[in-house]
Amino acid sequence: MPRSLKCPTCNAPLEISDAEQQIDVCEFCGNRILLSPSDHHEEPDALPGGLLEQARNLQKIKQMAQSGNMIEAIKLFRSTFGVGLKEAKEAVEGLASRRPVVFTQVSTQSYVQPVQQAYGMYAAPPSVRRRSTFNPMIAIVTFLAIVIGIGIFGVSTFISVISRTVKNTANLASRGNGSNGGSDEPNGLANEVFRFGGEGIGAGKFKDNRTVAIDGEGNVYSVDYSGTTIQRFDANGKFLSQWTLDDEMPNLKLIADKKGRVYLLRSTGLYIFEGATGKLIRRSPNPNYGDLAISSNGSMFALTDDSDIVKLDESGKAVSKLSGLLKKVNFKTKRLERLAVDGVGSFYVSEAQSRNILKYSYDGQFLFRFDSGGSNSIPVGFFGGLAVDNNGKGRVFSSNAFSVTVFNTEGGLIGSFTAPQTFGLTVDDKGALWTASRPFIVKYEIKETAN
Repeated sequence: MPRSLKCPTCNAPLEISDAEQQIDVCEFCGNRILLSPSDHHEEPDALPGGLLEQARNLQKIKQMAQSGNMIEAIKLFRSTFGVGLKEAKEAVEGLASRRPVVFTQVSTQSYVQPVQQAYGMYAAPPSVRRRSTFNPMIAIVTFLAIVIGIGIFGVSTFISVISRTVKNTANLASRGNGSNGGSDEPNGLANEVFRFGGEGIGAGKFKDNRTVAIDGEGNVYSVDYSGTTIQRFDANGKFLSQWTLDDEMPNLKLIADKKGRVYLLRSTGLYIFEGATGKLIRRSPNPNYGDLAISSNGSMFALTDDSDIVKLDESGKAVSKLSGLLKKVNFKTKRLERLAVDGVGSFYVSEAQSRNILKYSYDGQFLFRFDSGGSNSIPVGFFGGLAVDNNGKGRVFSSNAFSVTVFNTEGGLIGSFTAPQTFGLTVDDKGALWTASRPFIVKYEIKETAN
């Protein structure tokens, strides 16, 4: 019978039916898996607890937690995800209060060769076998981010997202053997300039960074999702400094202004730091914000949990608010979850639990909906990040942990390129796209031909 394994990067099931097969491609995340001889040995049917079963159980856990049946919810969480009592209790309490879930990380080893999805210095020939340490719980967090971290939605929707992703990655797997380990250039859209970071706990390393920011001097900032250290790099990726946060809480978004101030949105409040020193300038507790954005002229905005847009001053105080955004569209909409703003004050927001990006004018008038469904081969399922290029090229970027999709500011779909584990996005003053692609920060040049 076919041997069933799991992808070491995303924990998705792999089926090996050919006894001579040496390479398999994960249909979920696109990674190329180098198989060892023992991987071909037959074994009983795969263990229960695949992603779809976990999704269904997660819905049950959420319902039990929010109805007060905490003990049964914790039991089911432990049996579904194989974690300890402490981790399960914290996760279920987070579900009950609708907070993001943070997992204790568990490592395992497997043979794997990453697919390099854009030209860059990390391309590896297919003959190279690398022994790497990967974290399946990070993959589960990726899965849970789809389901709960960015907004809980039905299992049928989740299955639809996976189906689109499988179709897209299957197309990638059928391409020729390019010079960068079997993948071709991503539709001519982007070149990878360099990446830095990598998995670790020391200076310059990350485990689960999902947000990235750039200040007026080109300094780059990032932080692990549940980490307690903000790290600062120069424009070439050289580590400069770091500072410590007071406790472990989900770090939702980083932005930086032209004066070098860094704004960190956490589940407990909005924190403002001096980027050069890490000195805390101000903290605003419980702001009810879900995302932050900054325009090219330095104006800052926050998207609230009620789908309102709030303008902030440099001290993080609200100075104005645009309300009722969802009531201004002529189709059924849901909660808004990601925000970007361009140099003329137009707002770009992504709708939770859908493929929609909406554009509003500076005064909150709805303009149009993006062509986010313009290609069935592009899995736009959920939104990890949203960013706008304000340097004359007129591009809007969205990420979904599998790829980066590129639009023009009029909503037209340009294309996408594969970028596994990519969440946060930002664009620098020269139009380069920077991504938080855990555990790396990656810089891309977007090609002039992508118009």
